[in-house]
Amino acid sequence: MKRRTLRFIEKGNGTRVPFLARFTTKQIIIAALLLVAAISGVVAYLLYVRTFGNAAQIVLTEHESPGYEWEQIASENNIISNYLWGRTKKLMLGHDGEDIMIPTYYKIAGRLVTQPAESSQVYDLSDQAWLLDCYVEAGDAVAARNLKNRVVSRFHSDSGMYLSLTGNKVTAEQQGIKTTEDNIAWLEAYLRYYCAYGTTRDYEEIKMLISAIFDETGALRPEQLDVARYVDSPDYYRDTPETADPGNASLDERYGVDNEGAQETDDGDDAANLKQVVGVKLSNVRLPLIYDLEKNGLIAQGAYDRALKLVKDGKDVDGVPFYAYAYEKTENGINYIYSGSRAVTVDVGESIVVMANLARMKQLDNESYTELKNRIVNERRILGKYYIATGNYGGAEAYRQYSHVLDIAYDMDDRDLYRAACNCIGSRVATRSSSPAIYMIFRENDGRFTFFASDNLGVRKAV
Repeated sequence: MKRRTLRFIEKGNGTRVPFLARFTTKQIIIAALLLVAAISGVVAYLLYVRTFGNAAQIVLTEHESPGYEWEQIASENNIISNYLWGRTKKLMLGHDGEDIMIPTYYKIAGRLVTQPAESSQVYDLSDQAWLLDCYVEAGDAVAARNLKNRVVSRFHSDSGMYLSLTGNKVTAEQQGIKTTEDNIAWLEAYLRYYCAYGTTRDYEEIKMLISAIFDETGALRPEQLDVARYVDSPDYYRDTPETADPGNASLDERYGVDNEGAQETDDGDDAANLKQVVGVKLSNVRLPLIYDLEKNGLIAQGAYDRALKLVKDGKDVDGVPFYAYAYEKTENGINYIYSGSRAVTVDVGESIVVMANLARMKQLDNESYTELKNRIVNERRILGKYYIATGNYGGAEAYRQYSHVLDIAYDMDDRDLYRAACNCIGSRVATRSSSPAIYMIFRENDGRFTFFASDNLGVRKAV
């Protein structure tokens, strides 16, 4: 058996002593502490890389924010980005036991004691995406990380997609809904967060979400959509053919939608006249996002070119300056669906989002752009429906789309359109100094002032 021995050194007199005897107790302790510190440092670094370090580099296309001249145009209409941002956080965060996420809307107290201030108690994934974007842009890493963690814990589902809504007042019908629109909005914001503060775990979460939204070719996975239902005959009237008078019939009666038993929804659409198809909303084809995902090798090569063609081909009706609502794949190829929630109309709000995607990539056609500009400059508002048969507009005002119009104006370098859009928004900015919502954008209904997260955060991002 081999005998273990200590290493020895010899003193000048030939006496052999252990090696460690060369050092004092204090020196040994210090050396041991240094060794432990070095090992701890290596372990800490590995944990840091795992927890706080990027797993892979993602480079997003930089988009320059509006400068001083554009800010001045906005401020002339009482739209001051920093004030808007500060007031939005102060008024809308911290209600109903939720101190991190932002509710869909907040109503300030009315004049009556029966009209207290209240929040919606509903939290929309798209609104959290706006909020995360604003935190990243403001350089608030702590708030951004807290929000991201809260959203992942509250919205994430086993399918890889995120829920669209959560909160105490989410209805039974709304629970479990996962829309591509909301998930794409979150993906866009999550990518920007990752480039600033992301971790390995975030990268894995992002890749899982990309796989849930896009297929192996880089195309958006289709989802179930509600679209307008048409009857077989374009000559359908409410009266019998003998007594029918096309000149007095409504547009819906004259151009093929069956209104029998229809239920009116909040925006005036006929809920009973909707059918379900499996397709892709054209507004969800986010060209800047697809371009960046392909550039970073996160979806298949050629995805952007295919997506761009799909979007451009979605404007193919003579005399109609807007884009289709959705497309579906059939045995005969791509079928475009122009009417979304109401027959014989184009959803102007959806089309504006499509136009914003095209404008960002310098691909917006002149006809659509000119129509939008003339409408806003001359009419000072955007109505949500465009009637294909007459070229008239109707429906409720498309409040959510003004931030997209600002983006279009900036990308097209059009100060006149930017000023007109700011004027539309500025008419709804709270200016009373005593108001708790001063500088915020409101909507008024039945004498109550409501502040929507999408209105305020969207404009904050755009200006």
